[in-house]
Amino acid sequence: MSAARALAASLLALLRADATLAAGLGTRIWDAAPRDPDFPHLVLDEVVARDRSGQDTMLEEIRLTLRLFSRGGGRVEVAGLAERVETVIAGAILAPAGVRVVLLRREATEIRPLRDRVTTEAVLRLVALTEPA
Repeated sequence: MSAARALAASLLALLRADATLAAGLGTRIWDAAPRDPDFPHLVLDEVVARDRSGQDTMLEEIRLTLRLFSRGGGRVEVAGLAERVETVIAGAILAPAGVRVVLLRREATEIRPLRDRVTTEAVLRLVALTEPA
């Protein structure tokens, strides 16, 4: 399994295991949303991996994008859920199969209404640096 896939799977498992997120999202934490999802929900969107190896070290930079969607709860709901996701990630010690996570941090969080003016989205951009275990 690639480092990016292992990290993504580990991150989703971590988020699904959090009781506070489960209270807000139920089981609606996905790596791909179903056709007509219930709200609110969280989806792992982009996963981009880049080789950042040096002469002595095999490193991979992995950028992940998480998207939270709300209808009815608006900015308040997605902001609260995004804050909880950030808290869970900040306190996490991830151990993906075959990978050592050297760094995992939030790069940015964006909150905005979508064009339908009913749905609000929070976009969390994460960056990780990994090496083989």
